[in-house]
Amino acid sequence: MKQWILAGALLVSPLLAQAMDSANTVAGTTARDQQEVLTWLQLQSSGQAASANRQSATPAERDRAYQRYLKSYTREIPEYLLDDNNGFSTDKK
Repeated sequence: MKQWILAGALLVSPLLAQAMDSANTVAGTTARDQQEVLTWLQLQSSGQAASANRQSATPAERDRAYQRYLKSYTREIPEYLLDDNNGFSTDKK
């Protein structure tokens, strides 16, 4: 029984190593990934895959969205986001 387990482990180990190597690659770094992204962006901007159903918001939905937008200007910008050197920073002090 132990021999079967050992044999199975030896047969599967190259597949596991290959899977781990492919998991370490960073998405978007290969030419194929870049081309795929460009294809999706082209499809989106051309409207070729757009829905036949018109998508719109009701006047009440548009008004609520606009009110949320206006309300966002009532809050102060936190001090840690302001940086005199660069104008804007995300480093907390």
